[in-house]
Amino acid sequence: MTAQTALATTQQLLDVLRPQQQPDRWFSQTQQINWDNFAVRAIAFGLAPQVHHILAQWQLPLPAKTMAKLAITHKAQAQRSSAIYEQLAQVLAACSQAKLQPLCLKGVHLAACYYAEPALRPMNDIDLLFQPEELPQAEALLRDLGYGGKHKSAETGARVTKHTSTFRREQSTDRNATPNPYLSASLDRTVEPHSSLEESWFGLKVDITPNIRERAATAVLAQHPCHVLNPTDLLHHICLHFSFHLIQGAPSFVQLTDLLVITQANQVEWDDFLRRVVEAKSAGYVLAALTLAQKLVGAPLPEHILPQLADKTPKSLRQRIAQMDLAYVLRRTQQKPLITLADRLHRGVTDRIEIARWAPTWGEKWRVWQTAVQFTRTDTVKMLKK
Repeated sequence: MTAQTALATTQQLLDVLRPQQQPDRWFSQTQQINWDNFAVRAIAFGLAPQVHHILAQWQLPLPAKTMAKLAITHKAQAQRSSAIYEQLAQVLAACSQAKLQPLCLKGVHLAACYYAEPALRPMNDIDLLFQPEELPQAEALLRDLGYGGKHKSAETGARVTKHTSTFRREQSTDRNATPNPYLSASLDRTVEPHSSLEESWFGLKVDITPNIRERAATAVLAQHPCHVLNPTDLLHHICLHFSFHLIQGAPSFVQLTDLLVITQANQVEWDDFLRRVVEAKSAGYVLAALTLAQKLVGAPLPEHILPQLADKTPKSLRQRIAQMDLAYVLRRTQQKPLITLADRLHRGVTDRIEIARWAPTWGEKWRVWQTAVQFTRTDTVKMLKK
């Protein structure tokens, strides 16, 4: 598949998700689609359940093979979602007995409360926010439930600090695991106990954790009442999460649809949202996320939001964001895997060039390049030692 064909197919895929999309109009523009590629990309990007849900309602004369692939993926995701919420129920019950009150983040919250059905939002893990002092107790609780933990120092690699451990059931090693989380056949998912909502990547940092718990809402997930982010904080969090996925070169299309469903719910307090963005100094990341959400999937936004975010964003970054499009997202998120040491060294330089472009100040740009200078703290050094 050529880059141009991949771009056109992906755009047709995203156009299915646009609010107020006219089925006949969409179908009239599909004459050149390779339907096998359409289905494969929907599955690989984690969009197959949503696309199937919508296309099934439209009842268009689509190829039976394509609809069957989407339907099978939708059904498999429904099974995974059910298993994930069973996991969540067990963890939340244990937390309740231990007097712990974690805040449920991202997928488990969004799938249950913002999507038409949980199966429409694929999840790769269960993210729970604890108070920092609660982490030892939370990790011991997970071990008691049969999870084995892996820890990584926040001082090495990409300097990720929001969580430094992941837990997976020791008996559930996934022999069918794939590099793409949306293609894994495993029903079990990791649990990631967070101590903050800080997004960080090789020197870039934005933290919206302060006072987040005081503003938390409540929801019933897996038949258990629990804390979740209120809609305004949720949008802020997912904007940052989406933009940092782009910066990292990680899969981003599911996070893009998260932005769509949150804005469609029309529950965001926009004045509060703008104020919190300014306080967190996160305007550039939020501007990028909402600009792309509006461009690519038609996320509904008040007219004043993007201009006000642009006013708070450095000019150079503002100009780059204005040029970002689907081709940019594909370039960032569809990079070749790192195989050789030469690959890693080259990517280390090119990634830091990209990362530094997001830094709002010269001081933060230097902090990004310091992570390259501090070579002994990189994952590449670990590879060399081996």
